[in-house]
Amino acid sequence: MKGIRFAAYILVQCTWGLLQTLAGAAVFMLSLSDPHDFYHGCLRTKKKMVGGVSLGLFIFVSGEGEEMEKMSVHEYGHTLQSLLLGPLYLPVIGVVSGLWCALPVFERLRREKHISYYACFTESWANVLGEKALRQPSANDDPNA
Repeated sequence: MKGIRFAAYILVQCTWGLLQTLAGAAVFMLSLSDPHDFYHGCLRTKKKMVGGVSLGLFIFVSGEGEEMEKMSVHEYGHTLQSLLLGPLYLPVIGVVSGLWCALPVFERLRREKHISYYACFTESWANVLGEKALRQPSANDDPNA
């Protein structure tokens, strides 16, 4: 049964999620010298970066040990968003997440108001999906969590 589930995951990512999977494949091709492994049906690449990125069948994460595993659960949640949203993933999740992560106004808001990075709906939803699917904790920057 597990093989059928992985095959369906890959098929849907390569059809309904084609745009983000192609983008992920391009980033992967630029990352061939980085370490890779298979992670619940997708290809995980460990990069020297801050945080992580998910593009269809490909996740790119940083960190070591438990930190990397929690980030992987979160990024896997984004792959599930890709399965659900298909071609809407990049404008709904990718753009919103990218702006929330990178715009100085949001960085300042999070810092000054002590708002979790995972308070944004795209990020909290990815945590929920990844945790439910994998039954593991995901990334969280809330010291009270």
